[in-house]
Amino acid sequence: MTVLVTGATGTIGSDLVRLLSAAGHKVRAFARSIDRSPMAHLPGIEPFAGDFNDADRLRGAMEGVDVLVLITPSAPEAADQASLCLAAALKAGLRKVVRLSAIRADPAGPTENTRLHARTEAEIRASGLDHVFLRPNFFMQNLFMVAEAVRATGTFSFANGDGRSGLIDARDIALCLHHCVESDRWNGEALELTGPESISLFEVARRLSALLGRPVRYEPVLPVAAHDFALGAGWGEWLATLLRDYGAAYSAGWGDFVTGHVEDLTGQPPRSFETFASELLVPALKS
Repeated sequence: MTVLVTGATGTIGSDLVRLLSAAGHKVRAFARSIDRSPMAHLPGIEPFAGDFNDADRLRGAMEGVDVLVLITPSAPEAADQASLCLAAALKAGLRKVVRLSAIRADPAGPTENTRLHARTEAEIRASGLDHVFLRPNFFMQNLFMVAEAVRATGTFSFANGDGRSGLIDARDIALCLHHCVESDRWNGEALELTGPESISLFEVARRLSALLGRPVRYEPVLPVAAHDFALGAGWGEWLATLLRDYGAAYSAGWGDFVTGHVEDLTGQPPRSFETFASELLVPALKS
């Protein structure tokens, strides 16, 4: 089987490429800059430098491919990029699309990212291709965004208030994508992915304190304050608004749910927060 992975150098894409390589698949790894990536030298990997807006490169990327794993960045042009990729896939005669979507993708969702992913899901459904949509909850890896603040001050902030969410380790998302590439059992499904429990960031701070042996505090900020901070930091209006709207949604309990889909897909339970923190976050905080 030949698998095309877009966004192959991102957190989830790079994990997925490694998993597919280890399983013996031929993988075309599509990204803007891929040739110097460590994954370029893995068995079965074909680095393919390209841009979603380059129609010729997209056509070339699709040649001889069986399954497309469609990963796009959070950006205002994400749905347009996905449309271009889907058009190239249809022309090339691909069989299946595995789409990394967004939590509770919906045309009436609370964030622009939610709505853009809903648009892409609708286009994939209408294409007639076999497909699976995976919609992950709040990434545990988002905590790396505040690692420096935790190291320096012992505090961190998000705009999530006291809202609980089914935090998920991004490594489990990659594992779920891998299983959806290899199995057609879940074709036609849209699956919300979560970790094993729904917890607040106050609870995250408490558990981090225990693991680090020193106090860690979560100090929530209002969504509008998160917007203003991001704008001042040069993130741009679109990402600043996204941060504000996600904060408001999570504060209101939008992500407060747990599903069993990770274990359904992979045959193993999702990683706990303690596992993620012990293996990845705490070492980073102590470095």
